[in-house]
Formats: sequence, C-alpha cells, structure tokens
Amino acid sequence: MKSPPVVRKLEVRYRDLDTLGHVNNAVYLEYFEEIRFAYWWRMAAMIGVTEFVGGDIPGAQFVIAETTVRYKAPIELTDTVFGAARVTRIGNRSYSMEYEIRSGDSFDSGTPIATGDSAQVFYDPKTSEVTPRPEWFLPTVAELEGRSEDAFLA
Repeated sequence: MKSPPVVRKLEVRYRDLDTLGHVNNAVYLEYFEEIRFAYWWRMAAMIGVTEFVGGDIPGAQFVIAETTVRYKAPIELTDTVFGAARVTRIGNRSYSMEYEIRSGDSFDSGTPIATGDSAQVFYDPKTSEVTPRPEWFLPTVAELEGRSEDAFLA
C-alpha cells in the first residue's frame, strides 16, 4: 500500500499470542478494527464530530458484511508493528477498505506481514435496516485520501 492516509502503530500484547508464540490469526481482525477506527476518527475530526455513538460517527453506523485476511508472515511479541488503511470503493449503501500490517521501524520501511479487505454496510440499529451512505462520507473520504470522488464510486 503506497501513501496510506492513516497509519497507526499497533501494540502486540501477550494475550494476542497463541501456543506457538506468535499472534493468533483472529487477532489480525482486531488490528484491522483498530486501524479502521483510526480512519474514522480522522474523518470525524475533518467534519467536526467530537462525540461518537457506539464508536461510530452519529448517523453513519455500519456493520461488517465481509472480511478477508491474507497472512504473509507471523507476528511475535517483540515485533514493532504498524497498520494502515484506505477506502477502495464507495457504493450507495456500503464501502470497502483495504488494510496492510507491516513489521519494522516504520510502516514505509516495514516488511509486509498481512493484508486484508473488509466490506461495511451503513446500518440503522434502531430499525435493523440498511441505510444510504451519509452525504458527507464520499467528499470526506476523497479529501482524506487525496483523490477525486469518482475514484471511489462503484
């Protein structure tokens, strides 16, 4: 992933390890979640939101429809790990993200450890209905990513 808009240092915790001494496969999804919320917090700051609803920007709650992880190398307790995320596609009611985790002194110089994708669907938990994307979402993502709105449309 070149020039991701959001990069975050990830903490490898002892509880993340499995019996083989490396990070358990399920924990990678937790790392993706942490990176995804760092992305959302950046967007929230851009649109002036300071209060969240269940971790989401009000009016923009979502559920995960699909996730994929591709493992390239193990993560060990002493590794320094960075994660990055970007939005790849925006539909009328959903959007897709890609993730990359690297180990090393920085994300840019790090060794790829895992990549992944997720599909999110905008959702109203009160009605249990899928909802249209918020009007601010597409232009905010385009600004954060430094790309045109057309680059994201499905």
